[in-house]
Amino acid sequence: MNRKFSANASFFGQRQDRFNQYQPARPLEEKIALIASVEGLTGVELKYPADLHDLDHARTLCDDHELIIAAVNVDTKDVTRFLHGALAAQSAGARSQAAARLREGMDVAAALGVNIVTTCPIADGYDYPFQVDFVTAWGYLIDTVRSVVAHRSDIRLLLEYQPHEPHARNLLDNVGKVLHVCAEVAAPNLGANLDIGHSFAARESPAEAVALLASKGLLGYLHTNDNTGDGGDWDMVSGTVHFWHWLETLYTLDRIGYDGWFGADIMPKHIGPAEAYAANIRMIERMSALIERIGFDTLTGMIQRHNGTLTPFDRLLDLLVAAP
Repeated sequence: MNRKFSANASFFGQRQDRFNQYQPARPLEEKIALIASVEGLTGVELKYPADLHDLDHARTLCDDHELIIAAVNVDTKDVTRFLHGALAAQSAGARSQAAARLREGMDVAAALGVNIVTTCPIADGYDYPFQVDFVTAWGYLIDTVRSVVAHRSDIRLLLEYQPHEPHARNLLDNVGKVLHVCAEVAAPNLGANLDIGHSFAARESPAEAVALLASKGLLGYLHTNDNTGDGGDWDMVSGTVHFWHWLETLYTLDRIGYDGWFGADIMPKHIGPAEAYAANIRMIERMSALIERIGFDTLTGMIQRHNGTLTPFDRLLDLLVAAP
C-alpha cells in the first residue's frame, strides 16, 4: 500500500532536552528546504503560531518546494500562558486563551486549505497528589474541547495523548481517555492523532489503539516513531525498538483501510533531521514490504486460524532469514 509521509517542521529546528541542545534554531525557510530534501516526504505539519506568523509566506514556501501542508499543529503548552493548565486549567482565563488559540489554529488551517488541526494538551497534567481537582478538571477539558469544535465544522480537531512530560502524569495519557473525551463531546469533527511512540510509552499495543480508534471513526492522523516503552518519549526511528509491534501496527492500519498521512516526530539528536526522517521512511516502507511479501490475506488467515500460536512468526521469519 502506498503511504503518504509528512514531517513535523518543529523537529527540523532547534531541539533540546534538559542537558543539551542538539540542533540549531532554523528559520522556516531552512526547515522547509530540509524537509523537501528528504526523499519520500511530500507533506509538512506546521506549528501554530511559531511557523505561521505569515500565512502567505508559509504557503509560498511549501508550494515552491512542492510540499503539501498536511496539518496545523497548535501549541497549547506555552508556559507563559498555560503554566497551570490549558484546556483543563482551573483558571477560566487560561481555558479561554487555550480555546481561542485552537480556534485561531482552525481558521489558519482553513486559510491554508488544510482540514486537520492537531494538538497535544500536555500542559494539562500533574506531578503530585492534591495538585489537580479531577472532578472539575475533566469537566473543564471536555467543555473546552466542545467549545472549540463548535467553532467550525469544516476543520477536524485531532487530540494527541501522551502519558508523561512535562508532568509526571498528563490528564490525556492513553487511548481510553481520548475515546472518553470524544464520546462525551460527540462531535463529528473531533478525532485522534495517534502518536505511535506515545502509545508505547503508555504501555499499550499501538495496533490495538488503532483498532479502537478506527472502530469509532476517530483515527485521523499519525505521528510515527518508536520508544523504549519505559514511559519516556524518545522519538526514535520507527521499528528500531518494537519491530514486531510495528509490523502488527502497519498490518492493522491496512486492515482498517487507513489512507491518511504518516506524519513523524523523530528526535534528531546525533544525526541530522534529514537523515533521521529518511531512515524513518525507509524503515516503514521495508516493514510494509515484508507484510506485502507474505500477503495481507495470508497473514490475516494465519492470525485467525492460529490465534494464540506462533505460526505467523515462523512465516515472517522465513522471509527474513533462512531456517537453520
